Amino acid sequence: MDGAGGVPHYLGASLRAPDFTLPMQGGGEWKLSDHRGKVIVLNFWTVTCRPCIQEMPTIELLAEIVEPWGDVEVVAVSTDRNWDEVETIIARNTRITSLLDADREVVNGRFGTRLFPETWIIDADGVIRFRYDGALDWSDPVALDLIRAYR
Repeated sequence: MDGAGGVPHYLGASLRAPDFTLPMQGGGEWKLSDHRGKVIVLNFWTVTCRPCIQEMPTIELLAEIVEPWGDVEVVAVSTDRNWDEVETIIARNTRITSLLDADREVVNGRFGTRLFPETWIIDADGVIRFRYDGALDWSDPVALDLIRAYR
C-alpha cells in the first residue's frame, strides 16, 4: 500500500481505505468499516493549522447540506492532544462526526498525512476516490458535485 518514500499509494488503484477505529467527541468509538453504504468525507486537521481553521466552517456547512441526503457522512479527525483543544473549533453539537487521533496512528500511520488540512472522499464500498491537500470551500457547488458523483 505504500508508494515511494513511504507515501501511501491509494489513488487510481481502486484501493479500499484502511480501516480504523477512533474515539468520538462526546463518547463512544467510530469504526470506518461500520459505515459501508455511505460516502465518507474524511477531513484531517489540527487546531494549530490556520488553513484548517479557515476551512472548518465550510466543512460544517457541508455536513449541514448533506445531512438530508442520508448517504454521506462528514468526519473530521483531529490530531490534537485532547477534546478541550478540538472543542475550541468544533462544538459538541455539530453535524460533523468528530474523532480524535492524538497519537496520529491513523492520520500519519495509515493514511500517510503529514500536512494539513487533507480531505479524502471514500465511496460507499470503502474505496478511496479522491484526496485533496489544502483548504477548500466544501460548500461550493463543484465540491458538492464531486461528492454526489460517488453516491
